[in-house]
Amino acid sequence: MKQLRKSIRVIALVLALMVLLPIGYGGYSLIRYGTRWRTSEYNTYLTSMKSGVTAGSIYDRNGVTLASTTVSTDETGETMRTRTYAQDASVRAAVVHVVGDTRGNVKNAAESFMAEYLYGTNMSYAERLKQVLSTGSLRGDDITLTLDSSLCAYAASLFPQDKSGAIVVMNYKTGEIYALQSFPNYDPQSGKTVTVRQALNRATRWLSAPGSTFKVITLAAALQSLPGAAESSYTCTGGVSFGEHQRVVTDYGAAAHGTLTLKDAFMKSCNSTFAMLACQMGDKALRKTAQSFGLDDAFTFRDLVVENSAYASSSAALLGADLAWTGAGQNQLAVTPLHMCMVAAAVANDGVMMEPRLLSRVESPSGVVRLRYSQKVYGRAMSAATAQKLDGYMKDVVKNGTGTKAQVDGLSIAGKTGSAESSSNGQAVTHAWFVGYLDSETAPYAVCVMVEEGGSGGSVAAPVAAKIFEYLGRMEQ
Repeated sequence: MKQLRKSIRVIALVLALMVLLPIGYGGYSLIRYGTRWRTSEYNTYLTSMKSGVTAGSIYDRNGVTLASTTVSTDETGETMRTRTYAQDASVRAAVVHVVGDTRGNVKNAAESFMAEYLYGTNMSYAERLKQVLSTGSLRGDDITLTLDSSLCAYAASLFPQDKSGAIVVMNYKTGEIYALQSFPNYDPQSGKTVTVRQALNRATRWLSAPGSTFKVITLAAALQSLPGAAESSYTCTGGVSFGEHQRVVTDYGAAAHGTLTLKDAFMKSCNSTFAMLACQMGDKALRKTAQSFGLDDAFTFRDLVVENSAYASSSAALLGADLAWTGAGQNQLAVTPLHMCMVAAAVANDGVMMEPRLLSRVESPSGVVRLRYSQKVYGRAMSAATAQKLDGYMKDVVKNGTGTKAQVDGLSIAGKTGSAESSSNGQAVTHAWFVGYLDSETAPYAVCVMVEEGGSGGSVAAPVAAKIFEYLGRMEQ
């Protein structure tokens, strides 16, 4: 009898857990992923709530209208709502991957991801009733984004024609996004069919090895885990073999750099040196530092959806050539341009990584401000002391290394180039990267430029970044 009662208690406990665990996980998921669920294209409740509601307007940080709705009545007396976008066609195309369009071509753009504000689905029933009684209709909230549409249009004009890629500009002290651009883009009012290539937001959804821009993270790991690394000398003969199969890590253009200091190796972007550093410190140290910069995290940012970056496809420790190539910025690494901009921003911000913010203000039709911009620290990527050392190394890259084409007279710029090797349709290709920032109290901006199949980061991405830095410097004068 005693055994029976014990068995009944165990069964009851198991049944209780079977009920409570899904409820608990559901509550956790609702808190963590609630916005993504509410704004999903599969949310039929949201679709029905939009019916009969005039969507609110979208503005940039300077009050430029990026999207608005015109209400009219046709000859039968039916209410017609027409969604229009910025007057300037160059602005419309430059911000389309953030704003979106009426057809929902870009996933998770403001038109869909911020629909709860634009269509007032977050209003109380009392507020809805009051609005209908006073105006005869329902109108959603207006939203103001952190974007600078003039900067976006200018940056878009710099991007190499007929190339795919991304440009990101963010305030590294606050996390505010000033530009979040993907190429090719399109005009949401052109009426033309949007291709899959145009619709993909490469700034937030395109994942790739970042090439030598990852050496910022490898350098941080070496400075923190390898005593004397900065004072040691390294030898580059153009290639180093690793592992039992003697796979060779080579340098871009088959360069042989000779004897180098760590600073020289970073300035010249020496793959051999950073491959050896990775193997010296081991997978555990490099992985830990990469994860402190956000790799392997599940990104659930408030204002935008970003693909998760990955250090490796499995948790198994990397060895030999796999670890070596990871240290040089290749192998299984997968990051987005936005994330690499956050990496540069963390260096500029004394090691503190800010959460990217896109939503500045939400205001009701009656003028009530429901939400104001608030900054949020995402995490500490490294110590302030390590960040200060990296700052010096990255400034040397722009002054005397692979990033000299990012220089702008009168501005203090830090950066890192990258030439990420990949393949397309069975052919070897190289993606051009540049990440960096302005060292300025009045213009605290980080920039990432990525050009798919662009070739050398130093010759293709860095010059685009230089023009953007020059614009940013003038903007704050």
